[in-house]
Amino acid sequence: MSQTKRIKTIASNTAWFFTSRAAEAVNSLLQIALVARYLGVNDFGVYSFLIVVCWTVLPLFMVLQRILVRDIAIDKGRVSEIVGTGLTLIGLSAPPILIVTMALLLIFKVETIYFTALAINVFAITFAALNSVCTSVFIAFEKVKYETLVSFAISSMSLVFMLGVVHFDMGFNATFIAFMLSNLIGLLISVVTIFRLGVRPAIKIDFGRMYYFIKECGFLAANQIIVQIYAYMGVFFLKKFATDYDLGLFQAPARLLNRLNVFPASFSVALFPVIASLTAVTYQKEKIDYMITTAARLILFATIPVSIAAFVLSDELVLLFFGSKYTYSAALFRMMIMGINFNFLIFVFEPLLIILHKQHSIFILNLILLTLSSALYYPLTKFNGAYGASIAFFISNVLYLAMYLYFISSIVDLMPFLRRGYLPVVGGLCAFGLILFTAGNYPKFLVLATALAIYALFAMKAFTFDEIIFMKGLMKKREG
Repeated sequence: MSQTKRIKTIASNTAWFFTSRAAEAVNSLLQIALVARYLGVNDFGVYSFLIVVCWTVLPLFMVLQRILVRDIAIDKGRVSEIVGTGLTLIGLSAPPILIVTMALLLIFKVETIYFTALAINVFAITFAALNSVCTSVFIAFEKVKYETLVSFAISSMSLVFMLGVVHFDMGFNATFIAFMLSNLIGLLISVVTIFRLGVRPAIKIDFGRMYYFIKECGFLAANQIIVQIYAYMGVFFLKKFATDYDLGLFQAPARLLNRLNVFPASFSVALFPVIASLTAVTYQKEKIDYMITTAARLILFATIPVSIAAFVLSDELVLLFFGSKYTYSAALFRMMIMGINFNFLIFVFEPLLIILHKQHSIFILNLILLTLSSALYYPLTKFNGAYGASIAFFISNVLYLAMYLYFISSIVDLMPFLRRGYLPVVGGLCAFGLILFTAGNYPKFLVLATALAIYALFAMKAFTFDEIIFMKGLMKKREG
């Protein structure tokens, strides 16, 4: 496949995946708003903690898809065996994971009335994990549009079910049941779709292949536990040193920020099978370097304006989604939004390390990060509560990117990125400086427009003239 056709394929898959995640993000934001308003700050804190506990101890569920996509992209002839073993492995993993999550609630002294809700959520996430095994076929076959349709169906049904829970006042447990039912239906849709593509999962206990998956996922799974603990460290420290009310105030903006990951994730998912194919036979370093550094610049170019707009409109966003009870969350949101872009670039760098079988390197990097972040979160959260956790969140994201840049520079030639990738960063810093300097003195929308204009002056220079002409040519060809 020619480079032009390959890039057009990446662009198409990125567009489909972005559409999927954008719709999912919108529906998720609406659900968060419904649940936060319905439960109130205190119960929303408990709700968030149960969600965090589940996602912290389900690493295999979240990393297996990457291994499946890699193996299917390289050997499509064995897709039925690969998918069947993946489904079996997920099913066998669910019971012990349920036991572990129950034990965590006991450790944190959560009231037993919430154990039922936790069990429902584990089943919900299990259905989501089984669905991700099926959708790995769509991604590996570079038919991301099917993944988009399934994702849209799940997020839409989840929102509808949640509206029913709120309207009929069905209670705390029902908020998790809505999530579980939507994931179950989504799984059924995915199974029907892969059957129509000619894939018949061979469901059997293949210990050899299961051991291979566990071995391949070993460092990734351990790493994912570390990443999840790192991502939700503020939640655990607030649960230890503060109240559920503080936890609710902190998690409201944190959940908003999680939705912004749709932007870098869109690039990452579309890029993953392409890089895998470039390493299947021979390591084509020059092409990989080009794709990685260009994708990194595109992510910065696309996501920094979103952070600028969210920073300026933080009060309005918090009021819109969560209501007046969460007013203090706007200050936390402003602190956290300034660090989120540093985390976005990891979505580009990490897949390359996975493809090159350097999972152990990811594990070591994140273990160091976890140690450093713990040293930040402990004093800041203990003495400053939710605001201290927000400060620690910002500093940790800066450390996260710095460590990855240092390590990945030994694998990828980052000079094309560093020579021009710094321009969006400088533009973003100038924009944030303008916003902070003029805070409260001028209308917000005037400040926002000026900040974005300043950013554009720098960011447009992040790409060479030839690259801009090339991208315009691709757009014209797609329109034609």
